[in-house]
Amino acid sequence: QSSRSDLELQYMKAVNAYMDKNHAQSLATFKSIQETDPTFRATQVKKYIRLAETQLNKTGLKEVFKPAEEKTVEVEVSKEGELEAYVMTAQRLLLDAYAYVQDMEKKHQIPSFEMTAPQSTLTMAKKAYEQKQYTETIRLANQARLQVDQIIQGEYEGEKPLLGEIGKSLVTLNLNNAPLEQTLKQIYDITGVNIIVFKGVGGKVTVNIKDEPLQKALDLICEANGLKYIEEDGAIKIMTREEYNTRDKALQETNRRVFNVYYGDAALITKALRETFQLENIVHDPRTNSIIADVYNPALLQQIQNVISSLDMPISQVLIEAKIIEVVLSKANTFSIDWLISSKMISALDTTLTGPRYGATPTFTPGVTSTLPSGDFAFGLTNSDVNSLITALASQGEVKLVQAPKIMCLNGTTAIIRVVQNYPYIIPEYTRTTGTSSEVTDTTGSFTVQEEEVGTEFEVTPIIQRNRTIFLSMNIFDSRLVKMEELSAVAAGEAYETQYPIISKRETTQNVTLFDGQTLVIGGMIQHREEVTESGVPFLRRIPLLGYLFKKPAYAKSTSELVMFLTPYIVTTYQEAESVSMPDRQKTDREINAGILEKF
Repeated sequence: QSSRSDLELQYMKAVNAYMDKNHAQSLATFKSIQETDPTFRATQVKKYIRLAETQLNKTGLKEVFKPAEEKTVEVEVSKEGELEAYVMTAQRLLLDAYAYVQDMEKKHQIPSFEMTAPQSTLTMAKKAYEQKQYTETIRLANQARLQVDQIIQGEYEGEKPLLGEIGKSLVTLNLNNAPLEQTLKQIYDITGVNIIVFKGVGGKVTVNIKDEPLQKALDLICEANGLKYIEEDGAIKIMTREEYNTRDKALQETNRRVFNVYYGDAALITKALRETFQLENIVHDPRTNSIIADVYNPALLQQIQNVISSLDMPISQVLIEAKIIEVVLSKANTFSIDWLISSKMISALDTTLTGPRYGATPTFTPGVTSTLPSGDFAFGLTNSDVNSLITALASQGEVKLVQAPKIMCLNGTTAIIRVVQNYPYIIPEYTRTTGTSSEVTDTTGSFTVQEEEVGTEFEVTPIIQRNRTIFLSMNIFDSRLVKMEELSAVAAGEAYETQYPIISKRETTQNVTLFDGQTLVIGGMIQHREEVTESGVPFLRRIPLLGYLFKKPAYAKSTSELVMFLTPYIVTTYQEAESVSMPDRQKTDREINAGILEKF
């Protein structure tokens, strides 16, 4: 039976095959894994099998994976959802990074101490993936691979040999029960390195080595006699273990460092450092967002500094500006907004419907019919000034501003805005108890208060991509109270009446990629309403039967369309934050100044 490491390797190959759209190969590999060990990554394997089968079924071909030497059939499949592809890319890179780190550690026999920095970075990458921070996962996975490459190439500033270049000097010793002082003098004669022997150091040496590094020779000699040595002030100092531990403790007390964390969470980084380096004396200060560590090894201090520098990176933010308006259509536009009527306005804005989402670049000529590309009804404006477009929509009906939220969120995190109102209503409940003669003996009643939420809910997850493009996964939900309907019923001879809210709902889910500052327009969410209003003479119209002579019902029909404008802005630097916030601050200042002037 295959070992778990073999299954991990097969799993990564299968994931890579799926990402490369080799769905037949991916399906065959995942099924092989499932047959070998049904418990191995059961959830993920089943998911990939389902996705691969779906992709193959879309083509109408029953593809079977064949060996490389045989001719295979290339299958064209439709593109997966962009968010799912992004998640799978992060997962693939994370798995590749884990495999790469393990392979390089074994291949180059890298000491585990030098691998602490890449391992710590991988730990943070895994936590970022679990928290759905996929951009951070990709960055940390690539950072871990880079750290391993730097170790292999000798560019990584990790722990250096204790004796530097002197420790690489080759020595040959052939001694049998020789005094320690004589052995150290012979080493001095061979290498010329200064050696200082502390009080209480002594012993006999029996050693036979040929062309071995000085550092290895000292390790063997000191280990055989229960001694320790350090390099200090250009000399090798040999001492007893007790003396070494005393100096070690004193040095540890003096090597207290404070690491400032400017962008990340000091608590999370402290936890990662404690688990990776097995540190006990390390804490974080929440007030200053800094890390305090007592480390006696200067090389370890440098590694901790390198890890903190790798993890403490600024995270870009995205300012999302949205306008949700409702257009009550006029009789001439009962079916929907005629977007082509506004072609003159679109030309004036120097706006084109183009890009990978639209698939074509239509032209707009007044008086000539233009055809929009097929697909979801959503297009982007190359500028953020949508006021002219809203003005043009006003010519086709009555425009109402529903919501105009603005929200700033971190890259890869989900932001939610909810503006709702609760409408309570009562549900009566009656219980009747009858006797043996079917006569009513007792009747009890109660009621339950329930609520319906009505309003607007906006949920969006931005992911910054290359070339300052932004992938947006968003869900917009809007509900309205139409009326309170009076309901009545008769049960067991009893009449029950209550009012129940009639609510209309509109919802859309979009996945789209925009450039920084580009405006997305979403339309087509149409709603038809029929209202009945009653007018008449007060009091008299409520008289049973005769009331119909003093009142008149009026029937009204209306059609409305919900239109959304969404503009994301990438905020990475202070200058970008100033730029996107300046218009709102200027508007607020004008309103404040106007209010002050009115008082005088």
